[in-house]
Amino acid sequence: MTKIAIFTMGHGDFNTGFPMRLEIREERGNPLSEVIGNLPPSPSIPELYETWQRDFIKIKVGNRRIKTSPGTSKTTVTPTEEALEKCKNSQKELKTSFKDWLKSESRELQKMRETFLQHLPDEFEEIRVFLQTSDPFLKKLPWNEWDIFERYAHAEIALVPPEYSRINLAPNAIAREKVRILAILSTGKDINPEEEKQELEGLLHAETWFPNPHEPAQLYDALQDDMGWDILFFAGHSYSYREGEIAKFLITDDYGLTIDGLKISLRKALNRGLQLAIFNSCDGLGLATELANLNIPQVMVMREPVPGDFAVAFIKKFLQGFSQGKSLYVAMKEAKDSLEFWETQYPGVSWLPILCQNPAQTPLIWPKIPTKIPIKVPVLSPGVVTNQPIWQEVTTLMGHSAGVKSVAVSPDGGMIASGSFDQTIKLWDLQRGELKKTLKGHTGTVTSVQFSPDGILASASFFPDGTIKLWEVDGEQNRVELKTTLRGNDWVALAIWSIAFDSRGKYIASGHNVDSTIKVWDIEREKIIGTLRGHVWAVQSVIFHPQDGSIISSSLDGTIKIWNPEQGELIHTLVGPDGWLSPAQSWFSRDVEVYSLAMSSDGEFLASGGTEDVIKIWRWVDRQLQQTLKGHSDTIQAIAIAPDGKTLASGGRDHTIRIWDLSTGKTLQTLGHSDTVNSLAFSPDGQTLISGSQDKTIKIWRWFPDGSSLL
Repeated sequence: MTKIAIFTMGHGDFNTGFPMRLEIREERGNPLSEVIGNLPPSPSIPELYETWQRDFIKIKVGNRRIKTSPGTSKTTVTPTEEALEKCKNSQKELKTSFKDWLKSESRELQKMRETFLQHLPDEFEEIRVFLQTSDPFLKKLPWNEWDIFERYAHAEIALVPPEYSRINLAPNAIAREKVRILAILSTGKDINPEEEKQELEGLLHAETWFPNPHEPAQLYDALQDDMGWDILFFAGHSYSYREGEIAKFLITDDYGLTIDGLKISLRKALNRGLQLAIFNSCDGLGLATELANLNIPQVMVMREPVPGDFAVAFIKKFLQGFSQGKSLYVAMKEAKDSLEFWETQYPGVSWLPILCQNPAQTPLIWPKIPTKIPIKVPVLSPGVVTNQPIWQEVTTLMGHSAGVKSVAVSPDGGMIASGSFDQTIKLWDLQRGELKKTLKGHTGTVTSVQFSPDGILASASFFPDGTIKLWEVDGEQNRVELKTTLRGNDWVALAIWSIAFDSRGKYIASGHNVDSTIKVWDIEREKIIGTLRGHVWAVQSVIFHPQDGSIISSSLDGTIKIWNPEQGELIHTLVGPDGWLSPAQSWFSRDVEVYSLAMSSDGEFLASGGTEDVIKIWRWVDRQLQQTLKGHSDTIQAIAIAPDGKTLASGGRDHTIRIWDLSTGKTLQTLGHSDTVNSLAFSPDGQTLISGSQDKTIKIWRWFPDGSSLL
């Protein structure tokens, strides 16, 4: 899993030093370590930086993107070997002094270094390094030269604003199948963005629109487009002023824009899904600062005036890597590394590109073109005769960019819904194995997808989203509309693990992580009508009994509980501690964690699975254990029972799917994925099984009652 290292710089200066805090956490938010220390004084660094900056700007060649701020005298010195050598020397001096500053022998700084290396041992792991500061000068320094990053192939640094918050998508935000790019190309007399235009037009799985730079109203209208945009791209001149807090970018030689002047249009674009702004232009820290005030998810800018030929080469390398599925951070790192040659012409030029990240938002992921493995038609080999029924993989669906957490089949058996750690829901044609729609709107992992009896799709999300969205799905017309978003009124509701519809499709039960509750939602009234309390750890699974309407829940506290939702009462604890001491006993004993539940369609028996590596079958009538199915070698994450009640499928962390005969308790077949099996669902006719895995795929398995053998 991607690790995040956050260096927070407090108020200080180079004469007295800076307080600094290091926090290391996993991408999903789990904290690993925190260290507090100080950076010592280093009075020479500001002067060395300004010397390099001055020498760098003096190196001028043909097509440039360097434009000085108003009032600054323009140099006309032609590039010479002397000027280049001078820049090399000043860059070297700055680099050496900067690295020496960060190599301080202070005990606190050494502890910070040791903590960083201890928690980030994998040199090929992706590491996102955040530098959180409000100091304009600290933002300019070449932090990637710190020697603790040298061993890591995929460590990239991003600036983080002192204050930030998450952007909620507007209710009418439209899900997009392709990356939509709004590209503004300046027409300045010394600007030639033709290569950038060609690169943008050739990107796979993307659509780019170029507003007319001589029609300013087009840009405002485009930003407010109902379809929304994923990326805002600008190539041209820009400059920052007021110590990098404000900036302007020029559309033509005579006309420029500010972020403040676009504030209303930008906010609408952000509410409709704008995730990344790229300014391939000079001196862009002011642009990044102003956009950060709008809580934009990510910005990419150049920290200083940038030579035009390098700017074009860099953006081409970056877009090529990013559009091929590499993460934003890895694509950035690899683009800079691959352009090392340019350092011989412009010493220090690789310091210029910088990302600015809103930590409350996840980085944009370029969607891969959904593909599938062609449907395999079982054919009997000559001479092979078998009457043994067999489950066989017929299609593998690929398109999610992260693990698949949940799958569900529509009531008519025509459609599959899949929810993923990539924060999207995908709808697939079950018979053809083709992608129909990608639904966006959640800002956390989509932990659970479920269809109601009348075909309404519900999706639930983990922190920091924590909402349930209801979608009206028309498979024949290939139309999906977001009906409503159910949102709790307290922060503890921001982490949902599981949801379930009742048999009438009138209510939804949701199992929560932080407060360990089950909440009951009235769909028509769009409100919580009950909160069931009794678990002491995260509620992993919730289901409704198909006949009596009771709710069954399982938890990491090792218990399975049965509830009366109308009375809001606990009826029975099926397994685990019971009685008035049960919360304390569950709190201190987590040897058994129950991850998954499934109920037979007739309501006669319940199946459960978890860390015990066994499946337990319970009789509903007397709440007694009927049988135990053994075969898995690791935690069981998913269980599904076929509609006829004769077959059970289970999947888990051992990468296998086991098919069981419930009358005998024997394994009929072992199937699998290349990673953890997170979810299973049978089609309404019981002839098809759908599996979703951490390996990012969904597999379709069909039952052939007469047996088959592939040629």
